[in-house]
Amino acid sequence: MVKRWAAFRALRYPDFFWFWSSYFVSNVGSWMQSVAQGWLLFELTNSPFILGLFSLLRTALLLCFFLLGGLIADRWDRRLVMIWIQIVSLLTALGLAVLISLGSLQVWHIFILGALTSTAWAFEQPVRQSIIPKLVGREDLVNALALNAITWHGAGLLGPSLVGLLVGVIGISGCFYLNVVSYLAIIATLMWIHIPPHAGSQEKMRMTESLLDGLRYIRGQGLILTLLVGSSFFSIFGRSYITLMPVIAKEVLHVGASGLGFISAAPGMGTVIGSLSLAILGKVKVDKRILVIVMLGCAAALFSFGASERFAIAFALLVLVGGLSTVFDTLLNTLIQLTVDDAYRGRVFGVYGLTAAGMREFGGMQAGFLAEWSSAPFALEMGAIVVALVALFFLGPRLRRFHQP
Repeated sequence: MVKRWAAFRALRYPDFFWFWSSYFVSNVGSWMQSVAQGWLLFELTNSPFILGLFSLLRTALLLCFFLLGGLIADRWDRRLVMIWIQIVSLLTALGLAVLISLGSLQVWHIFILGALTSTAWAFEQPVRQSIIPKLVGREDLVNALALNAITWHGAGLLGPSLVGLLVGVIGISGCFYLNVVSYLAIIATLMWIHIPPHAGSQEKMRMTESLLDGLRYIRGQGLILTLLVGSSFFSIFGRSYITLMPVIAKEVLHVGASGLGFISAAPGMGTVIGSLSLAILGKVKVDKRILVIVMLGCAAALFSFGASERFAIAFALLVLVGGLSTVFDTLLNTLIQLTVDDAYRGRVFGVYGLTAAGMREFGGMQAGFLAEWSSAPFALEMGAIVVALVALFFLGPRLRRFHQP
C-alpha cells in the first residue's frame, strides 16, 4: 500500500495537498479559456500572423513582469500577492465571457484582456514556485515538483478535453464562465492554508538594486545560468507548437473547435504520464545527462509531429512531446531549486519563469511569423532542429563542467 501511493507522497503534507488540488481545478479552467481564446482569435482573423502578434504582446508583458514578480516574491507577503493575482485573473476572464455572451467581442478585446491575464500570470509564477519548497520537505521536492507539473500540464489534458466535449453545449462563452468559477478554488485555499514566512533579507534594498543583485547572483552561478539559457532555447523553439495549434487543427488536420480541444489535450496526457513516472521513481537523483537525452527525444517527436497529417498520429506524437517536456522541466526545475539560496529564490524563479513561459510566447511569435511566410509544419520542423542542436552543442558540453548539487 505504501509503494502504491509513493507517487503521491508529497500530498501527505496537508497544506501542499490543498494547494495542489485547488491549483489543478483552477488550471483546468485556465486551459479551457486558453483553447477557446486561441480558436476565437483565429476565427476572427484567419491569420497565423495575428496569433504570432498576440504571442509577441504576451512576450513583452512577461519580459517586464516576470522579473518584477520575482522581486515581489522575495519582499512581500506571498499569500496576499497570490490572492490579488487570482482576483485580477478572475475579473479578466469574466470580462471576456460577458463580451462573448453579448456578441460584442472584437480582436482588440482579446488583446487587451489577454494582456491583463498575461501580466497577472507573470507575477504569479515566481511567487508560486517560491512557495512550493516551503510546503514540503527537501527529500520530497522532486516528487512535489513532478506533481506540481500536473497542476498545469495535466490540467491541459482535462481542460481542452472538456472544451471538445462541452463547447457544443455551453458554447465558447461557457468555457470562460467555468474559468471564472475555477479561480474561486485557489482563492479559498490561499486564505485557508499555512504558508511559512520567508526571510525578507532585501527589504532595505531598492527594487532596482535588488533586481541587479539577483542578476549578479545568477551570473555567478554557472550551473543555474546554463540551465536558464537551455530553458530559454527549449521554450522558444520546442514549445512554439502551442501557438500554432489552431492552424494545425484547421488547415492540416482539418478539424473544428471540438477537434482542436481534443488535440490540445494530447500534451496534457503526456504530462500526466511523464509526471507520474517521475513521481513513482521515488527519491530520484537528478542526473544532468538525462536532460540532454530528453531534449533530443523531444526534438525528434516535435519534428515528426510537424510532418504528420493524420489526427491519430499527431495526437500520439503530442503525447510524447508533452511527456518528455515535463520530464525536462521537472528535472531542470529541481536542479535549480536544490542549487539556489532561499534569499534569491524568488528572483531566480522570476528569471526561470521568463525563460520557461515568457520565451515560449516569443517562440510562438517567431513560429507564427514563419508559418505566415511558409507553413505551420515547416515552422515546427525548423524549431525541432534548433532544439536538437542546442542539446548537442550547448547544454551537453556545458553541463559536464559542473558537479551534481
